[in-house]
Amino acid sequence: MAIAENVGHDKNGKPLYLMDKNGSYLLNDFGERIVNDDFPRIVEKFKEFSTGTLKHQSHLGFSFNSSQIENYILIPEYYNPEIIQRLQILENEENYKLIRIGDLLQEKIIQITRGHEIGSKFYGTGEIPFVRTSDLINWEINIDPKKQVSQEIYEVYKDKQDIQAGDILLVSDGTFLIGKTAMVTEKDTKIIIQSHLKKLRVLKKDLLDEYLLLWALNTDIVQDQIKAKTFIQSTISTLGNRLMDLILPFPKTLEDRKKISQEIEEIIREKMTLKDRIRNMLQILKT
Repeated sequence: MAIAENVGHDKNGKPLYLMDKNGSYLLNDFGERIVNDDFPRIVEKFKEFSTGTLKHQSHLGFSFNSSQIENYILIPEYYNPEIIQRLQILENEENYKLIRIGDLLQEKIIQITRGHEIGSKFYGTGEIPFVRTSDLINWEINIDPKKQVSQEIYEVYKDKQDIQAGDILLVSDGTFLIGKTAMVTEKDTKIIIQSHLKKLRVLKKDLLDEYLLLWALNTDIVQDQIKAKTFIQSTISTLGNRLMDLILPFPKTLEDRKKISQEIEEIIREKMTLKDRIRNMLQILKT
């Protein structure tokens, strides 16, 4: 298998060329710009594979036994060897312990539920925020006043969704936003969340706290796994039940876990304070 990230042109057929870190075009021996195309390198990798000389496996060329195929999935990105290699390095180190989200769920350390679709006909009928995928920005819930709904609609979904401070919202369906997260604070509990959002709640805080979970979900290795396990169905992308297969890294020592948790909590608290300051600065008259 191979993963071509660059095919030499954009969606309109306009050629794309390799550039250096300063934005200057790279030139070949003839002084010509080099087309940004992965296929020539993929061809070389395939030649190595065909002759039994493929040693270094990368996204440009890799192989594995057919017995390793999962659930009939034949999408190269799902088996990206670079992600697998990074996870193996983490597993072999003494600093981190790797845990599947599915195992956290099975052991009832966390709980995962999803939101609901209420229908656009209810938009603008009240002051209760209806939180969608685009409303999760930088770990915060950014309220769109145009999508607020009535108290009556909120009462229909309040107990079903049971939103509490400390819950983590994760985008699991959509376009370009899958993997985005936000933490529900004391100021965000009166909301309704969209069906494309998953709600993760820590149940056993003696084993894991919400701040450490938020950190783990946003590490580069987990975000890369999310990208690899996101499939496109028609015009929408979805992570689906493959969320359960995500492998999270957690520091092994209690000291390191506490340090990360405290720092993430401090960031969340500072964000809340800044939002209050902005809101207070803009309130001239309030009856």
